[in-house]
Amino acid sequence: MRHKGNKKTFALIYDKDGYVWINIKCDPEWREFWRNAFESVVPAYHMNKTHWNSIILDGSVPDKDIRRMIGESYDLTKGKKK
Repeated sequence: MRHKGNKKTFALIYDKDGYVWINIKCDPEWREFWRNAFESVVPAYHMNKTHWNSIILDGSVPDKDIRRMIGESYDLTKGKKK
């Protein structure tokens, strides 16, 4: 999923190991919080592990937290207003 204006990716959605995964950008200050809070939030598959996490959609991460992480990724990648 990309921003319309700057074409930057804020979420990558794919199937791996029988689950849907979502790669999302995260603030490095929150990276470990999310990874420690949920076993299904792991260093991002095929991405920079300093700035990206993967969420494995196995039902263990509440929807509100998934939406929050996606929203944060969106905000981090939207770019500067001109």
